[in-house]
Amino acid sequence: MPSLKLSLNGLQIVKQARQEKGWTIDNPRWLEEASQILEPGRDWENAEVFAAGISLPTWKRFLQGNAIDASVFKAFCQVLSLNWQDLLERPLNSSLSGKTQIPNIPLFFGRRYELATLTQAIEQGTRLIAITGMGGIGKTALAAKLAAASESSFQQTLWFGFHLTPPTIDSLPSLPPKTLLVFDGWDRILGGDLRQRAGQYRLEYEFYAGFLRSLVQTNHSSCVILTSREQPEGLNLLSGNGAVIFPLGGLMEGAIELLQHHQLTFDAQQWIALVNQYGGNPLFLNMAANFIHELFAGDVGEFLASGTIVTGEFEPLVAQWLRHISILEQTLIKCLATQVQGLTREEILLHLGNYASNGDILAALLSLKRRALVETIKDGNKERFFLQPVIFKCVQRLFLSKE
Repeated sequence: MPSLKLSLNGLQIVKQARQEKGWTIDNPRWLEEASQILEPGRDWENAEVFAAGISLPTWKRFLQGNAIDASVFKAFCQVLSLNWQDLLERPLNSSLSGKTQIPNIPLFFGRRYELATLTQAIEQGTRLIAITGMGGIGKTALAAKLAAASESSFQQTLWFGFHLTPPTIDSLPSLPPKTLLVFDGWDRILGGDLRQRAGQYRLEYEFYAGFLRSLVQTNHSSCVILTSREQPEGLNLLSGNGAVIFPLGGLMEGAIELLQHHQLTFDAQQWIALVNQYGGNPLFLNMAANFIHELFAGDVGEFLASGTIVTGEFEPLVAQWLRHISILEQTLIKCLATQVQGLTREEILLHLGNYASNGDILAALLSLKRRALVETIKDGNKERFFLQPVIFKCVQRLFLSKE
């Protein structure tokens, strides 16, 4: 006989539906109504034996997510007024397309602390790790190294590149036992036209938020790693249940290895200045290093003395990021691009007070921070919000120079 079982998300939906019914788990009405569905026309009230396959142990196996007979599975779903197809665990290959091997990352610099921290989290049974940060910061590279270092602890490792092959919109991912599952480019299912804040799911992918909730709240032996340019909505609520949100910052010591790889010459002050100029972003640093190698004979000191900040090659990338933010967020970024040292929260509200309400401005500021487009630094007892030098220059060239 064919059997079916609930997905992780299905377990949560069934739990909520059962609680809304208000019946205890041991209430015989579950079995009576399921029997009535399978064998209508009989009086099942107070019956000692129910329809074929219907029993209290089977009902409890259904609620625990174990496989049961398909016809009984469908009957229990109908009693709960739920569509059984929405709750079904599907084979992974049919619910997600685009599975690939862990990417080979030939050049990887630094990140020893990050790898050690996240490897320990996996060893301690963490079910969800979200690596977030701006484009080019090295999320995919870190996830690949982390997956390779941890795959011996799992029966299988599956990698899905959402930025290359978006998931299908008519099915939820299922989670095989003892599996390390990586979703690279989770931000591909976030956002859309005229979105109001960071991390919102596209309408057709909203059920993926439920998948992450189920992933954290259900006992299992698997782990999911996701990378995203922005923090998915609702993730903060899951961190208290054991999910790890890991904002990835720029390289510091690892930048020395990167610059040495490009055969650049520099001293301690020069590499610190270069790292600060490009926010430690490996993509930006690699592009700048190529520029320095070609035009300054690899001399970082001469490049810095020229006062040049390479932005031309970055502008298309930054322009793409800015096209996906709200009008208010664009206005806020333009405001920040007028002050190299950034602005305090009070100064931002003063500058934009006639443009939007304080609540909307602060929500936009938080959204930009979660997109990793705005950074903060302590200035005495206040916090200053600022743009990295590369973002600062790109915004000036893209927007302010045209006004």
